Amino acid sequence: MPCWRHKTLLLSSSCAVIWLSIQAVLLHRFNIHLAATPEPHTFRQQNHTRQQNHGLDGRLLKYNLMMHQTQKTSVPDDDRVIAFLHIGKTSGSTISVNIRQGCHDCCMQSCSGRIDGWTPNETIASQRLQSYYHREFIPQDKLDQITTIVTAVRNPITRFISAFAYEHPLNSRATKLTHRRHVWEQFSCFPKLSHLVKAAMGRAEIRWNKAHMNALREQAKQVNTVQFGKRYSRPKSIQEVVQPINCTELARKAFGLNETSMDIKQSVVNGSHPFVNHMTFDYRQYYQSMPPAKELFVLRQESLWKDWEHVNFLLGKDNPKYQNWPAVPPFQRVERNVSHQYASQERWKLQDVQEQHWLCHLLRDEIRTYLMIIIRAVNLNEDDLSNAVSDVDRICSGSGSVEK
Repeated sequence: MPCWRHKTLLLSSSCAVIWLSIQAVLLHRFNIHLAATPEPHTFRQQNHTRQQNHGLDGRLLKYNLMMHQTQKTSVPDDDRVIAFLHIGKTSGSTISVNIRQGCHDCCMQSCSGRIDGWTPNETIASQRLQSYYHREFIPQDKLDQITTIVTAVRNPITRFISAFAYEHPLNSRATKLTHRRHVWEQFSCFPKLSHLVKAAMGRAEIRWNKAHMNALREQAKQVNTVQFGKRYSRPKSIQEVVQPINCTELARKAFGLNETSMDIKQSVVNGSHPFVNHMTFDYRQYYQSMPPAKELFVLRQESLWKDWEHVNFLLGKDNPKYQNWPAVPPFQRVERNVSHQYASQERWKLQDVQEQHWLCHLLRDEIRTYLMIIIRAVNLNEDDLSNAVSDVDRICSGSGSVEK
């Protein structure tokens, strides 16, 4: 496919103004509300490298300068090779059952071919998607063939909270996840979300570490034990998976602190990372499969069906086959949601505004990556970007509550 046929659009000057405003808001919020927090830890960067001793202010200035190089890439319709990239806890599962039902179960396999019994009123996007990926990296040989990526996102703060609740063993009845013993041992540090946030900020209570170490000491006893009031057996000790670490170190691994993306990938591959889940596989991991040359269509969880209809329209408007195609019919909107079945809803909420500030601090690079995805989306505009910033700022400023 000739590269010259691809159309690259520099962001408008008005969008540049909005981006500068975003950085001013973030800088203002973080300087005011996080002034009393410890020296920021280094975070995973989008270029897979660390910038040691590089404060938040400097990184914001760097992003301001990068704004002038930010681009939206548009691909001629005839050249499009489209894939769906499922980012965990963003309503990707809901979208997956709306694109050739059951295709999400095959994950890394091609979605080509009809599923028996699929309705003849299949959406445009469903017909045009050629592959589906639900992992942190799209293999390079596959990525080279893809021109266009459709993905779903949500506010990174609520996404992280949702991921924590989803992975927690107490919710296994709702999520249908089978948790091995070492997962229970990890979460012995964090029976509540607030414990995880405090521990990552270096404020873990001594009793949390005691509870965690007590769980580790049980490894020599091949008996049933009780954790969180629930009896479970020990098929394998955590020492056989990862080296024993305290609650603070474990919490920092949950946020990916002091680790590059490649460090995490390698530790996941060799089985030494304690969190192989949706907390580990965040926007910064998935963004590696969204190089600048790829066209992005983005579905926001906060306006999922509106964006879904718009993306279907955009994927059909330049193709004669779909120009008279109807809007997405209501019965094509199949949803998947198990969070209402979660146990003890108070466990997944932060206790006060200070904890909201801390969580924003821990996720600040994740927030930037999320906004970069919004900026690059060909189906979204400056107003959509402004709304995304306002939604993040509402939580980080403490003016609004945060729910999973």
